[in-house]
Amino acid sequence: MEEIYSAIIIISMIILVLSGGIIFAIINYKDKQSRFLLEKRAMEEEFSGQLLQSRIEVQEITFAAMSKELHDNIGQLLSSAKMHIGLAERAFPQTVPLLNAANETIADAISELRSLARSLDREWLERFDLLTNLKAECQRLGSTAAFEISFIHPSRILMAPDRQIILFRIIQEAIQNAIRHAKPKYLSIHILTADNQDALHIKISDDGPGFTEPEEAGLGMSNMRQRSLLLKGKIEWINTGQGTQVNMELPLNDIPDES
Repeated sequence: MEEIYSAIIIISMIILVLSGGIIFAIINYKDKQSRFLLEKRAMEEEFSGQLLQSRIEVQEITFAAMSKELHDNIGQLLSSAKMHIGLAERAFPQTVPLLNAANETIADAISELRSLARSLDREWLERFDLLTNLKAECQRLGSTAAFEISFIHPSRILMAPDRQIILFRIIQEAIQNAIRHAKPKYLSIHILTADNQDALHIKISDDGPGFTEPEEAGLGMSNMRQRSLLLKGKIEWINTGQGTQVNMELPLNDIPDES
């Protein structure tokens, strides 16, 4: 009888050891699988970030080429036209109102073209911070567009220049979308830093007919979302009932202070 009990105990211990080994093997496998999935996700995120960065660099190169083309070619053509109008004005003994108006219009067009060319030039953007660029953009739009624009912002934003450029492009795209689709009478840009300075909140609002994000976003909205991801932030489009609001939230705690 004792031999039977001993056999049962030994068998039970073997079963426990085997069960423990199997459980350990399963836990170890799950742990390795989890680590593999985390590493895979990290690699995918790194690859996506590098891909997005490459796309943005290509876009910046394109913008730089457009800036040069606007300044060197179209700008020169407008300057030449302005010069010829000036010569034509001198040929008349009295001031010709139409020629004078045309001259002033071309002068305004040259000024706007230069501002636009600068806003597409990466080197120009790197020399100025985000707030300076946005102030210039709002001044440019306010002097020509048929709507009122307001810009509320902190005194300073601690963000690396390359990230400021990306954020500037997002806000530029949001403004252009509002102008094209909403045709607003009023447009506001509000930038706010969190109390603990670890996040940046941006709100771009218009008083247009309202717009909600479609299931398949266009290229502009897709670019805005991808650039927000590159900044480790999030973006959403909201129909407020009185227009469209673009909300962005970007972390600042992992962005080095360049001061």
